[in-house]
Amino acid sequence: MTEKEAQFPKDDADYKKLEKLVARIQQDLAPRSQVTHNVRLKGKSGAQRQIDVLVEDKIGQYNVRIVLDCKDYKHPVDIKDVEECAGLFEDVSAMRGVIVCPAGFTKNAKTRAQQLQIDLYSPVDTEPHKWQARLKVPAVCDFREARMSFGVATSAPLPFKLPNDFMTTTMITDADSGEELGTMLAIASAEWDAGNYPTEPGEHARIPILARKLKMENGYGTQIPVDLTVGLLVSKILYFGQFPVTRLSGFHDRIGDGIITNAFEIGLLSLEEVHKWKRLDDISEASVKPVIILSGLYSWSDEVSPSKA
Repeated sequence: MTEKEAQFPKDDADYKKLEKLVARIQQDLAPRSQVTHNVRLKGKSGAQRQIDVLVEDKIGQYNVRIVLDCKDYKHPVDIKDVEECAGLFEDVSAMRGVIVCPAGFTKNAKTRAQQLQIDLYSPVDTEPHKWQARLKVPAVCDFREARMSFGVATSAPLPFKLPNDFMTTTMITDADSGEELGTMLAIASAEWDAGNYPTEPGEHARIPILARKLKMENGYGTQIPVDLTVGLLVSKILYFGQFPVTRLSGFHDRIGDGIITNAFEIGLLSLEEVHKWKRLDDISEASVKPVIILSGLYSWSDEVSPSKA
């Protein structure tokens, strides 16, 4: 027994909780493997060795054994612990050894673990317990907004007069059914909000407002066939910030410095909160690489675009 194990014995309640937590996380990561905690194995030395978490699987004709040793220390694991665990892993013929410590690992411990091919993890779990993690991930919200112009063309051999506010006052109808569809602005706004128009930044000219035959009143009381188009000037608006994570269970790889997990859930943010994030001209300006990129459109019906504020 090491000095640290004497201070924090393996039968301590928190140790047992840590074992169960690590076993649960590992089972989530390897649902088809057999994961057990607090078991004993007879080592090559002949001694009975206590194993915190044991992962067993069979791949073809091979039996796979992975051993995870838990350390509920108040300070980082040091090089001595790594070397002692290496002896445990070798004695029980583990194909891979892992040390798990919420408090982390010293620089020398990490170096020695790499030499011995031992993985070093800390649990990352948002469920309520002693080691509960409260997480946020770097994110970029990529919004698109559009400015619109309208075009009207007709080949009908009739006089044609448009009011100055035709895009907001003149009713458009379906040429086949005679159904009133709304004004040009109302139709184009609904199509943009539904994502039916191009959203790539730049100019997009002469887009048919609707993929159907249309009519409108010619200013003299007669419905005539028309070709109606919309022009778009699309802009990209980027915001960088931290998005709350509501659920995640996995390990923090203390050597590779990544999170090992099968899935995670993110929370909700209001648009007003996102507007408080840092404005970017390009994603490359983000202080760290975003984990997630969220895309959306500024709706014409909801006046929330910064340019409309």
